[in-house]
Amino acid sequence: MYPHISAIYGSRHLNITYFVTVIWQKFHSIGLLVHLEIQGSGVEKRFFEEEELARKYQQYRVDYAGTGIDQEIVTFLRRRLPKEANSTAVDVACGTGFLTRVLAPHFDRVIGVDCSRAQLKVAEENTSSKNIEYRVAFAEDLEFISDASLDVLTISLAIHYLDIEKFSEEVDRVLKPAGVLVLNLHAPKPGDGAGLADLKLTPDTTDDEVLRGCQDLLDEVNNIVIQVLPPLKTPDVLKDDVLQAFKAYEHHNVIVPAARVGNIDTVIGFISALGAVMAYYKAHPEMGDVREAYRNRLLALLGKVSSVPEEVKLTISTDFQCHMFRKPRSTSSEGQCA
Repeated sequence: MYPHISAIYGSRHLNITYFVTVIWQKFHSIGLLVHLEIQGSGVEKRFFEEEELARKYQQYRVDYAGTGIDQEIVTFLRRRLPKEANSTAVDVACGTGFLTRVLAPHFDRVIGVDCSRAQLKVAEENTSSKNIEYRVAFAEDLEFISDASLDVLTISLAIHYLDIEKFSEEVDRVLKPAGVLVLNLHAPKPGDGAGLADLKLTPDTTDDEVLRGCQDLLDEVNNIVIQVLPPLKTPDVLKDDVLQAFKAYEHHNVIVPAARVGNIDTVIGFISALGAVMAYYKAHPEMGDVREAYRNRLLALLGKVSSVPEEVKLTISTDFQCHMFRKPRSTSSEGQCA
């Protein structure tokens, strides 16, 4: 059905495994995937991997385009990659392809990888570049990539859901000598917790009550995310774990601000795109349609500063840590992507 999507079924999963991975996406993540595989039978169940959520995520999330993150990456690569590099990049946990598409103009071939077929379907629909393809696979198990065959691997706002040790081993396996890993995290802030704690919701006003009310609403959403998702590490701890995992690599990082500007509809759409939040309210139908409740709260708040609250500008903003690592050079042989 989807011409560029190839399902990956490996032979490595031979024992009973039960592992939980979150696809609640990036602002990369959209729900909870529970993968149950018994004796290599490929039995799996996916929850909250709904196409509707993927579409809302594509429509309302904070985008990488225009942040300058692609130029930061490309500048680093031009200085670090060997001249003979064939410019193959793989974007793992790619979701609906935001970063995949941003990378496409700068590489000969870009492969977006995600374990969610719903996400990849939407990615396909929003991709026109001929040098992009998509594959279904897990970030810790990239069996379709040969050893030492890859110039660049990227992952954005998803490392906190992975086994960092296994992922780092897989990165080290697939990257060529002097190959580059680009890893985006939320920027840490004092007292920051998991979930969406570093997000800001700012209305176009100087009214303190309205400013506080908008941020309180987003903080409530964050608290729901923390309740629903498995325990997540704070950005500070996560950064330390990542630096330790790739301590043998050359490292450079920059802070990249990103924002989504819109109105009340944009904020409600953003909340609707969070699989963890929607899962919580589906499990508590007695609470009614929370999106309508949030909309009414915003209308009441913004009505204090405008006769047309629906048209007040609202900005969802955050900072990304863009970490770039270069693998040490070696004399190991190079392979190919299948």
